[in-house]
Amino acid sequence: MYYKHETSESDSITIRHARTEDHTELVRLAERDSAELPAGELLVAAVGGELRAATAVASGETIADPFHPTSQIVRLISARAEQLRGTANGHRRGLAALLRPGRVRTAISPQPAGTLRTFS
Repeated sequence: MYYKHETSESDSITIRHARTEDHTELVRLAERDSAELPAGELLVAAVGGELRAATAVASGETIADPFHPTSQIVRLISARAEQLRGTANGHRRGLAALLRPGRVRTAISPQPAGTLRTFS
């Protein structure tokens, strides 16, 4: 027996930069978490339009709603903030970094099974 979780639009997670109109809800979120509102640029995670977590891009400091399961949401926005920190520090990551010009690529061509490859 298994349980199938039904999803709806209210279950979607949106990760975005905080806007000025989010300030009141961010203060409420910080109060619920018994924490200070992180300083600087914030990323927020909203579920069904309600803010559930926020993280500071520069420091990684995070607040989350303790009345909802947020561990996976916190991991998502923390990973995104880390990506943005890497971009700000000049580190290129992901597929773009692998495909950038000038990258040394090792060339090993596929060989049919049972074929020995010799190097001269």
